[in-house]
Amino acid sequence: MRKSHLASSCLAVLAIACLLSAQQNGKTPPDKKQTPEQEKAPTLDGIAGELMYTTYFYTPAEAIIHGFENDTKVRIISMEQKGTVYEGTIGRMQTQLVRTGKRVFSFVANKKASILVGTPTECPVVGYWLRDPDGNFRAKELFTHTPSGRQSPDCRIVVWAWEDVNVDIVDQTAKKKLATGVAIKKGKYYELHGKSLEGIDSHVVSFEADKKAISVQVYYDQGFTVPAANGSGAGTLFYTHVGTITQGDNDLSIISYYGTAKVRVEDVNSGEEIWTGEVGKKAIHTLQLKGRHVKVTSDIDICVQVAPYERHGPGYAEHHFGTGGEGTGIEPEFLLTTPGELWIFSYYPGNEVRVTDAKTGKEIWSGRMGEGEAYNVNPGHGFLRVTASKGVATMAGASCCSAQFSSASNQFVVDEALFKVVQIIREQRIQEAAKKGIKLNEAQLNAPLSSTEIQQANQAVIQKSGRKNFTEGEVNDRLRALQKQQIEAKKK
Repeated sequence: MRKSHLASSCLAVLAIACLLSAQQNGKTPPDKKQTPEQEKAPTLDGIAGELMYTTYFYTPAEAIIHGFENDTKVRIISMEQKGTVYEGTIGRMQTQLVRTGKRVFSFVANKKASILVGTPTECPVVGYWLRDPDGNFRAKELFTHTPSGRQSPDCRIVVWAWEDVNVDIVDQTAKKKLATGVAIKKGKYYELHGKSLEGIDSHVVSFEADKKAISVQVYYDQGFTVPAANGSGAGTLFYTHVGTITQGDNDLSIISYYGTAKVRVEDVNSGEEIWTGEVGKKAIHTLQLKGRHVKVTSDIDICVQVAPYERHGPGYAEHHFGTGGEGTGIEPEFLLTTPGELWIFSYYPGNEVRVTDAKTGKEIWSGRMGEGEAYNVNPGHGFLRVTASKGVATMAGASCCSAQFSSASNQFVVDEALFKVVQIIREQRIQEAAKKGIKLNEAQLNAPLSSTEIQQANQAVIQKSGRKNFTEGEVNDRLRALQKQQIEAKKK
């Protein structure tokens, strides 16, 4: 287990927050069954005007909001206390640190924003990858509020190129160019390391390429999922730095969901083959690596993570989000390792969730979760499988040192798709009625979706979000949430 003086300090600072969290999460979450009124399909009434981006997130201590557009109005609301924790306006490439404590929060904004959660300022011994406003890891432009300090000479920020690109790197806080027109070849990288990191602690740093073909890795420790070439967390091609923080090497784990994967791991710089072999369905293979930039390829979709598992035992201070076989981070199934804790967060009501040991199949916990509920399973060190009847997010880890961009922004994509398809369905209803010489009243125009319309909404979400199986229940739940958002927005 990592025992740096900074990590120990972090634990002392956050002890009260952790105790509050333990009290908040008992052994069994409330069984919030839906009433018949809640279960019936919502009408489309009120789903119009401006879309308010509303989602939920969990954090061990902090939330740093990242704005992508000027005049982004944001509210963070405590799910437990039902009160506003932060309200303000954020501009383009601006960030706002909110010291939230260890809880679950509702996030509401008039424009898309991303949320870096964990302890990037209180305990900056962390590792994470940057996301765009839609939750994608691959983009043309990315930026981040950097960690507040460096505890190792191995700390670095790595810009990976999926195609030949030219990249500008700017310290937005100091209004200083760190690199201009850097040419990076496909499959290679450029990094800020050593002296080039000096003076940018707790600064906003941006990375802009001439095409949508970069991913950016902040490596101040292990404890993160590696993105694929397609910009999600699942695919057939991955690049990552696997460093030496904290105990000289890191665990690179390869996870296969849907079949036996033929995988090759090689050194990006030398081309040396590090490992080649097969990873079975629902299985994991872990390599201990030290100070390598690596390429991972597979013949089928897999997930890759750099997080403590075999070499590093229980209690290693880190947190990492799961991504699932679909790679979105809000899904019905996850396979992931943990050094001790497992947080599950439900984005939907009436969600039947089950946690098992992925190697033995033994059940660890099962329960019914409501919308906006989080639960800490506390399974201990291991490799776990989480299944749910609707979309959930998962975070594994231990102690309090962590930083990850929340999967919550992936829900914005779902809501955008549903919001747009509602407008299309309304217009289709008007046109079909006009062909018959009928003028629809408000009740007819806003009636619940038919089975055909639900399929249309499903396809819209699948095409936009990457979710392969968005259920009828999830469609109804998110439409109900959109309707509630509009009603609340009108009150204000």
